[in-house]
This record gives sequence, structure tokens and C-alpha cells, in this order.
Amino acid sequence: MAGNLKQRLDSLSSKALLLTERYASLSERHREALQRINDLQATLERKEKEMALMRQQIEELRVVSVLAPNHADVEHTRKFLAELVRDIDKCISELSE
Repeated sequence: MAGNLKQRLDSLSSKALLLTERYASLSERHREALQRINDLQATLERKEKEMALMRQQIEELRVVSVLAPNHADVEHTRKFLAELVRDIDKCISELSE
């Protein structure tokens, strides 16, 4: 009887030790998972801030591109002004005669 009780006690003791080891392992994995979640949340916040900044830059570039003339517009305006100057010179020369 004492031997049987000793065996049960040893079995319970080994099971308790195994349970304690498993708990410690799971507890460590849980802590690591929480740390990973915190890291990912921080990364997500940084990326969201970067995206907001890039959206703002895109909007600013859109505004600038609307305001800034392109090369074709500049050439067209120069030709138009050159024609106007020629017409004015013709008018002046005709008035001078």
C-alpha cells in the first residue's frame, strides 16, 4: 500500500512538474506574442503616418502640376506673344509712314 501511494505521489509530482514546465513555456510564448503585437502595432502606426504624409505630398504635387505650365503651353504662349509683337511692329511702321 505504501509503495502504491509512493508511486501515485511520484506520478502526481512528475505531472505537476510537467504542468509547471508547460505553463512556463506557454507563459513565455504569450509574452513573446504580446511583444510581437506591440511591435506590429508600432510599425502599423508608423506606416499610417508615412501614408498620410505621402497622401499630403501627392495632393501638393497635384496642386503644383495644375499651377505649373508644361513645356507645350510655354512654347504656345511665346509664339502667340511673338506674333503680337510683329503685329504691333507692323502697325507702328504703318503709322510711321
